Amino acid sequence: MNLIRGWLFDNIGLKLTALLLAVLVYLNVYTDRPASMLISFPIEYADLPDSLTLSGAAPALAQATLRGTGKQLIALQLREPRLKVSLLGVASGPFRQTLAPSDLPLAAGGGVTVENLMGPRILELNIDRKAKREVRVVVHLDGRAADGYAWDGIAQLDPPMLRVTGPLKVLATLDSLSLSPIKIDGKRDTLRVDAAPMALPDWCTIDPAVVHVKLALVRKSN
Repeated sequence: MNLIRGWLFDNIGLKLTALLLAVLVYLNVYTDRPASMLISFPIEYADLPDSLTLSGAAPALAQATLRGTGKQLIALQLREPRLKVSLLGVASGPFRQTLAPSDLPLAAGGGVTVENLMGPRILELNIDRKAKREVRVVVHLDGRAADGYAWDGIAQLDPPMLRVTGPLKVLATLDSLSLSPIKIDGKRDTLRVDAAPMALPDWCTIDPAVVHVKLALVRKSN
């Protein structure tokens, strides 16, 4: 028993170091082998004039099966190089562009090749004029106040309106923004919270980012 214990634990630091080096050597040799891997490239839409904006759904990723050494493919996967799509000179309306393997951000002569461009092979986008609009916010509560208390229905909002910037056609149909529900479980006093909209339409931004909300929970009348 002592012999086995000595074999296991004597010079354990050296043994663990040797084991780690052996694993590293194995991984180095293994990842030098040719391999194929599905790699995702985040799409970056660039050079769009300030007066225009994207509208609606737009592909966020391009995917391709690449061939190279394991090291090269793992490095690409970790780095996530962006596929830049220039929208310079576009006008409002539909936009369509074909993607080819040569569009992927791969270093020339780097040894990584494209086996198959999985998609999208065609980018179909909608371009709209950018607009701004003041939109009112709506308060929602979540939970139940303490027994005998309830919200009186009045909320002080600062600001009561948010400036939304986004596609003109989207803003034309946007009449309000719902704030994230304010939790009132077991509360019986005045609440002061910062709340942000639950969701924004695609390609829209707001200013300011949050609304300061003050509301009172009052005792119910008998």
